[in-house]
Amino acid sequence: MSNSTNESKPQSNNGFGGKLRSARTSRGYSLDAVAKELNILKRYVQALEEENFAALPPFAYARGFIINYAKFLELDSNEFANAFDAVYPDDMRPKSVSSPLTPMGTLHRGRASVRINPWLIAGVIGLIVLGVVLLKIISNATNKEENIEQIPQTQTLTPSEQAQGAAIGGSGSAVNLPAPPVNEPVPAGQGVIDIWSKGDVNIKITDKNDNVLMQGLQSLGGYKLQGETPIKVEIDNPAQVDVKFNNTPVRLGEHTQNGKASLTLQ
Repeated sequence: MSNSTNESKPQSNNGFGGKLRSARTSRGYSLDAVAKELNILKRYVQALEEENFAALPPFAYARGFIINYAKFLELDSNEFANAFDAVYPDDMRPKSVSSPLTPMGTLHRGRASVRINPWLIAGVIGLIVLGVVLLKIISNATNKEENIEQIPQTQTLTPSEQAQGAAIGGSGSAVNLPAPPVNEPVPAGQGVIDIWSKGDVNIKITDKNDNVLMQGLQSLGGYKLQGETPIKVEIDNPAQVDVKFNNTPVRLGEHTQNGKASLTLQ
């Protein structure tokens, strides 16, 4: 009766097992010493030298043992691994395991439908619009407050102010005539002038008797003057000035030449 694959084969020095044994003994190592260095059981070392595959652990572990054993003896580990693979019994090699599941076709993942709530979207849009409107309201209110702070109030010049030059930075004199109250008819032969200066502008205003009602560099602000008609008005930069005569706007552009307005109000 023939021996099974689980029994050891007669060894010669030509097999990988005999070469391992010869290299071990020539270097003076015992089986126990090799087992200790490789950290494996002594019977595994002996089984490798005897090529007793039945006494070895499964294929992958046994193959690792022989590679480490060859490296320990300073031999070519690839050569011994290939020799091990060549003679390892086929019936002891690991069997490939087929999958118990048979593909039935390509599996497609369904896309989860996303439901969009139109009321939620409308609410978000409404909040955004409301926020924009509130920002505009706040911005406009702030700008109005700043403009109110920056715009000086119209000054009704008193007789003493007219006598001192009738304007900030001005010089000259004016007749000592008070301006009539608002909505009160202007006396015959008199005229009321409202001056609004948007910047520093040279203005000269004289009445019928050449009395100076306003003269000099007028700063930003409004002024109210009164004098006997006809009243002569001279403005160096009329684009920076608004004028009313007896509450009626005066179109300075119609009286402007070479950047200077000159007109007579009656």
